[in-house]
Amino acid sequence: MSAFARIAALSLSVMAALAVIAWRSPAPDRVTDRSVYEATASRIIVPDCSDLHCFRVLVAWTLGALPGDSIVKWKTYSVIANTAAAVAVFTLALAWRLSSRAAVMAAVISAFGFGALYTLHDPFTSDPLMYALGPLVVVLLLHERVAAAAIVGVAGVMAKEFVAAPLFMFSAASWLEGRRALALRVLAAANLALIVWLLLQLTLILRFNYGYGENPSTHLLTGGYLIPWLAQQSPRAALSALINEFGALWVLAPAGLLIAPVAVRRFAMLALPVAAVFAYVQQPDRALWNFHFLVTPLAALILERVPVVLAWSTIGLFAFANLRVGAQLTGVPAARFALAVSGMLAMVSIAVVWRGHRGATLESAAQA
Repeated sequence: MSAFARIAALSLSVMAALAVIAWRSPAPDRVTDRSVYEATASRIIVPDCSDLHCFRVLVAWTLGALPGDSIVKWKTYSVIANTAAAVAVFTLALAWRLSSRAAVMAAVISAFGFGALYTLHDPFTSDPLMYALGPLVVVLLLHERVAAAAIVGVAGVMAKEFVAAPLFMFSAASWLEGRRALALRVLAAANLALIVWLLLQLTLILRFNYGYGENPSTHLLTGGYLIPWLAQQSPRAALSALINEFGALWVLAPAGLLIAPVAVRRFAMLALPVAAVFAYVQQPDRALWNFHFLVTPLAALILERVPVVLAWSTIGLFAFANLRVGAQLTGVPAARFALAVSGMLAMVSIAVVWRGHRGATLESAAQA
């Protein structure tokens, strides 16, 4: 099967599955950001808007220009963006010289992870677009298409600021690799995206009296979003939310990091402080999924090395758990069992890979 045929088959399969999940996912039973995004979509500018999401205009403006029912448009956008994210992860994994098998696994894990499925439940957010643009930017930069990456970054920051992060991360990675000229070009692209984001903020604030309200993300010296988030729930609930975020990937990704190509490992290590910053200024259990394009290929590096049944059982149970904790499908049993079993299978997978790696090392030593 050609690469194009493989991508087409992956796209259609993922899109069909996500569409069914989005259709079955119930409306949230809590207050969401829907009213803010719908107001921006219908009015373009909402004078005196005092919510952080008022500044995230790109998706709302685009969908507002299209005909149709609001919830249908937003859920369709979420399905398409999350499908694009899966395809981008597949392409990124291949660009990092992972196998086709690992690339498919990484794409499927990304498509059916907590963050992706939660946006099918609550689609009124810029997050699905960020899930797609993050890996896309890195793919473009790996091919040294800096101008195209800059365009994506400049446009993307009008939806949410995260898209600038991969540009800064790649610039730092290129500098450490000794590719100083490329690093400076990417840094210029990152700064351009940052400047556009700042200009958008200032224009809306000074011209239309926008504000951030009481959003804790702006309280950088008093705990950001992290401290209020922790204060609003018990330690057990906070830990559970973080475990649900990546499930078995919490076990698989660190193990995959040990055997990852040097370029991937360096990029992942540079991402750690950036992820910490976003977990501090945004809701931690949702902010971290922005880095799915790093976590899922690392997990796939382990799963591709174990028997097919073990690998896909782990992925299947991981996805099944997210149908409940992510998409909030009430007909699906509680996720505790699926999360626990997928975690145990992940540990078995790591043990299998470690035993095989150790055996190969001992055999090489004996031959020497």
